[in-house]
Amino acid sequence: MRDLRICFVGDSYINGTGDEHCLGWIGRLCRKRFNRSFQMTYYDLGIRGATTDDILDRWRSECDKRFTDGADNRIVFQFGINDVAIVTDLGRRVEEETSVNNAVLMVREAAENWPVLWVGLPPANVACSPMHPSPGLEIDFSQSTAGSLNRRFIMTAAKLGVPYLDIQSPLLANQDYMDSLTRGDQMHCSGSGYAIMADLVDKWVGWSAWFEPEIPDPGGS
Repeated sequence: MRDLRICFVGDSYINGTGDEHCLGWIGRLCRKRFNRSFQMTYYDLGIRGATTDDILDRWRSECDKRFTDGADNRIVFQFGINDVAIVTDLGRRVEEETSVNNAVLMVREAAENWPVLWVGLPPANVACSPMHPSPGLEIDFSQSTAGSLNRRFIMTAAKLGVPYLDIQSPLLANQDYMDSLTRGDQMHCSGSGYAIMADLVDKWVGWSAWFEPEIPDPGGS
């Protein structure tokens, strides 16, 4: 039986922070594909507030601990929204060029070892900015910086030959999703927003291809 193991690596949007159903988009996504004909294990490796600097330091060791020889090991990345956050009195958390360089280091190494998908960063939650995630901390987001990083990631993924799903553009055009940003924890979307995100990924050919049945070798080799 196929032993499919998927590490979802990233930040609070991988984790599903703010979802009242505690599923996020990855829980909903994997539920859609659950099938008793194979074993699927998914790992939530999302840490709230993590930037690409943070994820670069931990992604490989965390995935290595969860993958086993002989299993069908795969990785889905999503990161970047925390990089563009402006911290009051401190400035942007990670500059765009550093974000891109970090992404290259992670995605390139991962793709050399396992099948990889890259899901883009979501829209900035401008409606609820500035935010106060903890006492004494104020952060602000702008869609222009989030949009710029998304465009850089699209180009970077193309150069690396890794499938990239731009979710930012369709989510910006989806009023239900944009409304969900104000119904969550005032920092992330609510469960309905994560459901919309999951539907986008589920319909993506990059993701769907991971679940296509294997075609038998007519030569028997």
